[in-house]
Amino acid sequence: MRNRPDCLVVGLSPAIQKTLVFETLETGEVNRSEKYYIDSAGKCINVCRVLSQGGMDSSCLTIAGVENRDYFKELCRRDSIDVRTIETSGRIRTCTTIIDKSKPGFVTELVVNEPEIITSEEEHSVKSAFLDRIDDGYQCLIISGSKFAGFSDSIVPFMVKTAKRRGMTVFADFRGKDLKNSFTSETERPDYIKINKDEFFETFTGYSTLEEGLKDISHKYKCAFIISRGADSTIAAQNGEVFEIESTLIKAVNPIGCGDSMTAGLAQGIGEGLSLKEAIKKGRDYATLNALSIHPGWILAGN
Repeated sequence: MRNRPDCLVVGLSPAIQKTLVFETLETGEVNRSEKYYIDSAGKCINVCRVLSQGGMDSSCLTIAGVENRDYFKELCRRDSIDVRTIETSGRIRTCTTIIDKSKPGFVTELVVNEPEIITSEEEHSVKSAFLDRIDDGYQCLIISGSKFAGFSDSIVPFMVKTAKRRGMTVFADFRGKDLKNSFTSETERPDYIKINKDEFFETFTGYSTLEEGLKDISHKYKCAFIISRGADSTIAAQNGEVFEIESTLIKAVNPIGCGDSMTAGLAQGIGEGLSLKEAIKKGRDYATLNALSIHPGWILAGN
């Protein structure tokens, strides 16, 4: 029997990331970049790349517009990312990161939602590909990122339910209807939810404080929440117990992909049998390594 990956990472909004580095950036002027880098990206790709660099066997399932799919897949191959793409119309979006070296900490990201709207036939192809891969022996499923326009509100909850019925551990890094509708019972829901404070309140309304909401939902559904807060401490809850993990303060080179790196480290830590607190620390360490790299979703030294 062939070796099978530990984690299946699924995402419905991949990207090609262009990172432009300027010695100084002047508005209203012609600016020539000192260097530029192009990477396959999107939250699912970033997570899968970090898992691979961390030594975990992982595979990514995502969509790819036919116009630039081959280029995207070549970028994935360059970074040894095991990816399967479902062809859609249009093109994969391009996200642009701008770094101004003359202003410490100045990093901004420009996102253009280029793809055509996903059709019902394309969604059916995604479901079929997912069902084909989910029975391939994976221990966990990571669903990361939002979905493109045209996808139904049922597709993400369908993936969560399918994975849970196969006994898999499910990690969620998405919000809104997709997340709320994924909570159907104590057993059919994500096991670990990594979002930020605003995303929590966008998804779960009616709570006066974050602690109240985390206690209630994590206890009711027997799950865990990890609430990232940038440079501030991470707040987590598991089965009704709330605690904090301190952040590591550094001078970041490029913060894009830090949240995805944290998701990857969290999933790897849980897969290795660490406690939630220790797994969060592993995620924090991966996010720190990512912030020191020019590339998004990257934890290897010297890049």
